[in-house]
Amino acid sequence: MARPRKLSLSERREAVLMLLRQEESADSIGRRLGVEGRTVNRWRDEFLAAGEAGLAGKSDKGEWQEIKKLKREIAKRDQVIGEVTVANRILKKLSGESD
Repeated sequence: MARPRKLSLSERREAVLMLLRQEESADSIGRRLGVEGRTVNRWRDEFLAAGEAGLAGKSDKGEWQEIKKLKREIAKRDQVIGEVTVANRILKKLSGESD
């Protein structure tokens, strides 16, 4: 079976809203759009989860960018800690100390 065309965001949003308004079943909407009903149900679940995150203030693009930046900083610091640990062990061995 040929892969269905990629539906636009507005088409998927309208399908989800129709499902939430109980205008049609997921299977009916899916048939009309050329996808399975379970796909429409997945869109609904993702839509609701994102809405919940939005209400909690977690869907802000700036916040996600800040999270990515902080993860990069943590990775850099982990690397520095590792390098300092290795250097410290070398210095201890050279000075005759044991762990």
